[in-house]
Amino acid sequence: MKKIILSILLISAVSCRDFLVNEPVESISINTQLSTKKGMLEALNAVYYRLSTTYFSEAVFSYGDLLSGNLKFSPKSTGAVGIPTNVDDIYNFDDISTSSNLANFYSESYQIINNINLILDYAGNLPDATPEEISEIKAETLALRAFVHFQLYKYYGQNYTYTSDASHLGIAYNTAPLKVGVDYPGRKTVAETFTLLENDISEALSLIQQQHAIPTGLDKNYIRPAAIKTIAAEIALWKNDWQKAYEYSNDVISNSGISLTPKSELVSNWAFSESIWELPKDYNNDFPASRLYSLTNTSTPLYVASDDLYNLYASNDLRKNLFDAKNIKTTGITTAPTYYFTKKYKGNVNSLIYRLSLLYFIRAEAAFKTGNTNQALLDINTIRNRAGLSSLTSVSTDLILEEKRREFPFENEYFFDLMRNHKNIVRINGCISSNCSPSYPNVKFVAPVPQNAVNLNSNIKQNPGY
Repeated sequence: MKKIILSILLISAVSCRDFLVNEPVESISINTQLSTKKGMLEALNAVYYRLSTTYFSEAVFSYGDLLSGNLKFSPKSTGAVGIPTNVDDIYNFDDISTSSNLANFYSESYQIINNINLILDYAGNLPDATPEEISEIKAETLALRAFVHFQLYKYYGQNYTYTSDASHLGIAYNTAPLKVGVDYPGRKTVAETFTLLENDISEALSLIQQQHAIPTGLDKNYIRPAAIKTIAAEIALWKNDWQKAYEYSNDVISNSGISLTPKSELVSNWAFSESIWELPKDYNNDFPASRLYSLTNTSTPLYVASDDLYNLYASNDLRKNLFDAKNIKTTGITTAPTYYFTKKYKGNVNSLIYRLSLLYFIRAEAAFKTGNTNQALLDINTIRNRAGLSSLTSVSTDLILEEKRREFPFENEYFFDLMRNHKNIVRINGCISSNCSPSYPNVKFVAPVPQNAVNLNSNIKQNPGY
């Protein structure tokens, strides 16, 4: 019975060639799919592919910028400005459990996790793979399991210090394939969630090999040591484990061989050379982030920079050149106002998850929180000087967050930085929400668990306020 149930769970994800961007064929069983190295690598490739379509979906990837005030909306063809239906409830900080804007993200993430656990279950028995190849498959899948769980936590769990002992609700952390109707797990506390995250990262680092498992593509398209350590640094940052956050970020900066994009290329190739992990084109031969944000001759995205964000840039800030300006007729305004779209996803950068600049900010925040203000200043000024700005002479948490806001718009960061640091939300320019500036702490700073998941699993507790 277990084999049949697990086959059903896997079929939609790894046993159909259309999921692997090929021609559809008849579904095959889990035992057949995962009994050879070829089948195992097809399954792993499917995990990477499905992660791209899940992580870069509209409601998920716009979340950190939309909820924090970095974004507003451009007019439709009629000139009217309205809230896109895919984000209407989260934008108002009033998502609905029965029709959540993030419902697909929740279910698809747990499907990815279950497929990862199936790979881990079978990887040790591959007859045609070397021990090194098996170790690499396990390392990548363990790191992916940590990453996907960590993303779920960001949307569904309050920040680590929301309670003094992190005893508030985290997420269901699945470390084995689920059997339908038999072993539905409940949600861990946040403290327990982070222990499991750290365990997966630690094991992944102990198993990682020099060559990625799938024998095609670029290193940065797969989980590599620098990507695992970046995940680890971000996990430590969220936990306020400043020492580990510093150590992991410093390791990537010092030893990965990846360098910051130079000042001379900041506008033309803003993240190409410093990319740590980015996913390749999707089944439409496109980059999901580009479809969401890039202004083209045939497409005008709904999401543009708010003046709250755009006005943060000094006239000599090179990053100001990463915006596309377009005048668009708008209902109620006589002259067509200027809207600012991002150029970030027009060039050589694919669907970017991590780049080296993030590690400079993690190291800066960790250094500042441990009293090493000189290192914090050095890191922030490295980013500022590259952008053509003068050095700061003092540093604070607010200054670090403001500089990070300038560096990472349209990269799904700012709301999470505010929540981690117990900050209020202030959305002014272009805000058409019924709740523009909610204050911290706030039960609506996390999304509701989709009601279907609660109905299916009586062990899942709903978030307070929903």
